[in-house]
Parts: sequence; C-alpha cells; structure tokens
Amino acid sequence: MDLITIGKKCVLEAMKVLDNASAEIIQFKGPAKNVQIKADLAAQEAIINILKKSGYDFFIISEEEKELIKIGSNPKIEVYIDPLDGSSFFIVGHKRFCCTALMFVQEGRVLASFVGDLITKDIYHCDTQFAYFNDRKIFFSTKKKGERYIVATYATKGKRIKEELPKFAELAQEKILLFNNSGPLEQAFVITGQFDAVVDLLPINLWDYCGAAIAQKAGAIVTTQEGRPFQYKNIKQTGITARNSKIHKMLLEALNK
Repeated sequence: MDLITIGKKCVLEAMKVLDNASAEIIQFKGPAKNVQIKADLAAQEAIINILKKSGYDFFIISEEEKELIKIGSNPKIEVYIDPLDGSSFFIVGHKRFCCTALMFVQEGRVLASFVGDLITKDIYHCDTQFAYFNDRKIFFSTKKKGERYIVATYATKGKRIKEELPKFAELAQEKILLFNNSGPLEQAFVITGQFDAVVDLLPINLWDYCGAAIAQKAGAIVTTQEGRPFQYKNIKQTGITARNSKIHKMLLEALNK
C-alpha cells in the first residue's frame, strides 16, 4: 500500500470505531486539563493496527501518548496522530466539531495529511503536491467577496479568553466574524470556503495542524503567529492558516501589536 491508501484506511477505520465508541472519561491531561476518553484510545488502536500491517516502518507521535511508538526496525517517516480531535465535544454528543487527523512527515516535509469529519464522513487530504476533498482535487480562489472574513480560533478556556481573544476585538468590530473553535477540521474547512482563516493562539503540537498542511497545498498561507515559516517538525507552534495575503496580514498586525 502507498501512504495515501494507508492514510485513508486509517481515517475510515477510526471514524467507524468512533461511531460507537465510549465517551467515558479516563483522565484529565496537563495544565489545560484536556480530557482523554475511551474513544480516543479506541480510535488510536484502530489506526496503529493498520500502520503495523502496512509494511512501512514508522515513528508514531500521538496526542494520546507521552512517548514515541516505534514500528519496524528502521523508521524514517513520522506519523502525527490525533485519533479524536474534539473529545470534550464528543463527551456531550456534539460531534460537529470532531474529527480524526493524521499526517506523514519525513525530514520536515509533509508526505501526506488527512482529516476525517465525524459527522459528514468527508475526507480531506493532501499528497506532496495537491489538496483533495473526497478525492477531488481542490484549488480555491484567494479572492474574497464581501467585506468581512470568517475566522476560527480556539479560546474556550481561561488563559486564551483573558489574554489572547481580546486581540481580535478591534477586528471583530468591522473586519471579521469570529468563530470560537479551531482545530484540524476547521483548518481543512478553509479549502472548501467555510472559513477564511484559522488562528491557533497558543503553541500546540503538530498533530493539531493536519488540516493546515492540507490547506497549504490548496494555496493557503500558513505561518506562525509571528509570521515566521511554519515548520513540520515535532515542536509546538502557534499557527495562522489564511486563504490570502490580505486576511493573513490583517491577523498578523492584530496579534503582534
């Protein structure tokens, strides 16, 4: 199997598992008190089982594990996995903001990335050249009709609300409509025009940027919050995914005042 076939199979199987997986809480993780539930681990197990049978050697970096998982004797490809993005929503039965995401990376280069929408079952993915929506190649227009942009950002918890969200206040008066949730799925939505930009305010791990990698292949601008080139490495970064240079510049200026 090639990486595209493997990635699609992983996403499809994880979504199938998540249709009936348990939302029982296992633990709260880290200072942000992110929740881990049984569904997270069930989806992860489904993905890892496919990767083990693929014939490839991998290093797996998963949101659900503290340590790397090694498959094979000589892995050169890293697989970044978020088996269930949106666990807090999943618990209350609100799967509209939930997805499965994974990305294959080698030496800082994205080989393929995938995001599966749990509600619609749509699959967004990219290879080394192009982005696809349900296997249809996507090139979106960077032009924008109307005067306002729709921007997604994640600020449902204390520090983000107090320190980061107010940076958008002036823009939200007349330039943007702010949607208060973001992740791989919202980043992927940029290629279908559902959002004009997605901003991740605090440094987060690479598995949270699977959708940004896809949007970038479709023509989106992807940088850090400071405007530096985004790196597809095992480091934490802020991120801006924007459909064109106008909204990208607008957000950079607001965030770096």
